[in-house]
Amino acid sequence: MNAANLSGNRHFTWFKPERRKPSDYESYTIGQQSGPHQWLDVDWPLCFDDGQVPFSETASQIKCTAWDQFRDPLKVWQRPYVSRNNYEEQALDVMIREALQDGVADRINPVWRDEILGRYYAAWPFVEYGQFLAISYAVRQVLDATLTFALAFQVSDKARHQQDIVHLTFELKAALPGYSDAEARSAWMDSPALVPTREVTERLIDSDDWAEIVIVSGLMFEPLVGNLFKTEFMSKNAPKNGDAVTPMILANARRDSKYHLQLVQSIVSMVLADPNYGADNKKTIQGWHAEWMPLCEKAAQALQAVFEIEGIDADPFEQAFTRVKNMQSSLLQELGL
Repeated sequence: MNAANLSGNRHFTWFKPERRKPSDYESYTIGQQSGPHQWLDVDWPLCFDDGQVPFSETASQIKCTAWDQFRDPLKVWQRPYVSRNNYEEQALDVMIREALQDGVADRINPVWRDEILGRYYAAWPFVEYGQFLAISYAVRQVLDATLTFALAFQVSDKARHQQDIVHLTFELKAALPGYSDAEARSAWMDSPALVPTREVTERLIDSDDWAEIVIVSGLMFEPLVGNLFKTEFMSKNAPKNGDAVTPMILANARRDSKYHLQLVQSIVSMVLADPNYGADNKKTIQGWHAEWMPLCEKAAQALQAVFEIEGIDADPFEQAFTRVKNMQSSLLQELGL
């Protein structure tokens, strides 16, 4: 057959791309989750034993006319995500080891080393793992593949951040024979500075509304509590106490937190603009805000005790708290909440 007879569009596209041709992100992400509402002309072929369908609008109070219209603001997909993080984790491994050599670790303020790195920062993996568990539930319940993938990458980030902190504790033990993280678990369970954070984390894990988990974690807990501890306390005060290593780890975590924030902002903007459910969604999110913000503020205020541990050099708590509180309030105002 003459090749001229084969001219025309040879690309099968089942969605409208953002540009003339689909991007890799669109090609590998859109349309991976089918159901009776799209691309499945029969009812669900498999259900749970009690007859419940595998995916349902009842999984959240938040409703959307077209979940399949959601797009990740950074267009993240699996291959570049894995490649980037593999490179960064290998580089971080080398940097941590080299940074702790030649007596550098010995310059860390002993109180910072024992009380902050050995007790409170060593307890923070419980926070990251708690969010990992909570958002994993959301990954299972969301109603379109673009959301599934975006939240799955966020879950992976949480697990990676948790493991980075544990990695640091191992390296500190090797560099400083007297270092110990044995008090981290008791701090997580019993310290007044962390108990309110633990209570919020446990409530997130217990939630059965996937959108509540994502929105509360992304718009309330992380911008207030997470930012206060990781940025305002750890990143800014570590160098003052001779700790050159922790900011290396937190640089990646803080970058990912900015991406997670963009992600939840995109989700909230989409559901608030929904022509059929926008008004109800706004009431629902405002209700969550009224319920969860006092708990998050309590958790943030409790961290004042960490800022004021005797023997460390730290910025005043009230200034740090005011900064994160103002930033978090601005986020909500920008979204019309």
